[in-house]
Amino acid sequence: MEKSEHLSAFPDLFGPVVFEQNFWPGGLWQYTDMTGNDEFGLAVNSALYNNLQVNIPKEIMEIPGFPFPKEWNKSYITRQQCLEYLNMFADHFNLRKHIRFHTHVRNVQPLKEVSENGKSKWLLTFSPVNQMSEVKQEKFDAVFVCNGHDSNPYIPDIAGMDEFQGRKIHSKWFRFEEHFDGLKVAVLGCHFSGEDISMLVAKFAKKVIVCHRRKTEEFPPSFPKEIEQRPPFVRMTKDSVVFPDGSSEKVDAIIFCTGYRYSFPFLNDGLITIKDERIEPIYKHMVHIEHQNLIFFGIPRQLPYFPHFHEMAKFAIKLLAGKITLPSEEEMRAESEAEYQARLKEGKPPIFAHYMGDGHRQTEFNAQIAKLGGFEPLSPVIQMIWDDVMDERYMNIINTHEFDYLVTGPSSYRCLTPSKAKSRVSKAENVVRK
Repeated sequence: MEKSEHLSAFPDLFGPVVFEQNFWPGGLWQYTDMTGNDEFGLAVNSALYNNLQVNIPKEIMEIPGFPFPKEWNKSYITRQQCLEYLNMFADHFNLRKHIRFHTHVRNVQPLKEVSENGKSKWLLTFSPVNQMSEVKQEKFDAVFVCNGHDSNPYIPDIAGMDEFQGRKIHSKWFRFEEHFDGLKVAVLGCHFSGEDISMLVAKFAKKVIVCHRRKTEEFPPSFPKEIEQRPPFVRMTKDSVVFPDGSSEKVDAIIFCTGYRYSFPFLNDGLITIKDERIEPIYKHMVHIEHQNLIFFGIPRQLPYFPHFHEMAKFAIKLLAGKITLPSEEEMRAESEAEYQARLKEGKPPIFAHYMGDGHRQTEFNAQIAKLGGFEPLSPVIQMIWDDVMDERYMNIINTHEFDYLVTGPSSYRCLTPSKAKSRVSKAENVVRK
């Protein structure tokens, strides 16, 4: 929605139309108990669980210029509050009038016909969700792709998958930890969702085994000791998981916290390629190199999304308005390839092509598009708090959501220590960082 807010600020230049498959704003943040497909046969979009708390503080989630309500005094907000915030944003900027709710986009393709700026026009094919047999088409001068990256769950192909007779779900379909009461549960994967879900399930399950390949020094030492850690299992039987050394463990349920894969089923064949989760040809993780009026939001992973998408929207609008001159196609391809090769030399796997979780990458990414766009980058305090949060998840994962933050300036903040967080390391106790 940040994108349509920027577009709607220039009514003489742009007439934004937003295609939204759901009934109301909020996208991923619209929770439902439903899993699988909805009543219209389309995949349920929500990847939230009932008791979800946002895993970064609201102080680095805020859309620039649109603060969270002052009465929300806790840093870690609930999924309900996040959805409410997005709806407040939509109402404040009167965005609903631009949104065609309950609309399913079938195809996006470039045309030989060009706009006044010499760029290809685009033909969108779409249908009302409740009347999929009705196919409509409409032409546009530019397309923003905003379907995110958490809709296509990835489950690895493990031997014996069909043989296992217990319950198995992807984290996208996890809703209630109580549903695992008294069960022995294996959780495969242990990044944010794997950590959080395994700790929730452990409150009810008979036993939880989290299976991951992280090195000992990379895993939070504060992780609950009652949750057993094992390497990823390599085979499944009707009632067990089998580990690389041949040992096995009987389990009643398996939760796959194995992430998502990029998916753009509506894009015309040949527009992009995705290999090992690297999307090409894309410049700065957002601009299609050959069709520069096709702009993606949601490709970068692991960063505070709302403020960064706001910055990307500013860049996109200036690009469409002709206020940004991009390098040549050859130069953009070379720069993108150089960045990718640099990641590989650091030891990152190919699937990390668009990850920004290393801290400095977020700052560099924002600084680069701000420089190209001729606007100020985000305040350094966003990166500073992000780094602190990552430290705290490592040192005090059980109590991380109890911590509160107070921004005191563009480059300073106060990190408050709650009374419940007995194990918090001294370096962060009630300290001001500048």
